[in-house]
Amino acid sequence: MKRTYFLLAACLLLSGVLFAVATNWFGRAPEYVAAAGTRYTVSVLPVDPLEVRVTSGDADTVTVAAVMPSMGHALPPVDTVQTEPGRFVAAEEVFVMGGEWELSITVSGTGGQEVITVSTVVDR
Repeated sequence: MKRTYFLLAACLLLSGVLFAVATNWFGRAPEYVAAAGTRYTVSVLPVDPLEVRVTSGDADTVTVAAVMPSMGHALPPVDTVQTEPGRFVAAEEVFVMGGEWELSITVSGTGGQEVITVSTVVDR
């Protein structure tokens, strides 16, 4: 009798794990979104805190302005902090909700200033 309950419990646990995996219950790891301008190339990790990696060009400063066109949200530009050469992290929250966002990334450095636009979907 105990063996039957044990097998039933094991089957239920296995079913729950399979359900979670099949339905992406645990979510996916966020992925970088890349974009290139004429002077700089960036790779953006669209989570809070937002991370911008300047993969081509020598950047000194990066600011990010986020717009959610479907909701009419336009947020003021957010400054970033350079944590290592080419890696910039937003100083404050960028995404106020999940959905499709357009990011205007202003990169300034030895190559001058350039605005690179990136579209991404944020899960919350």
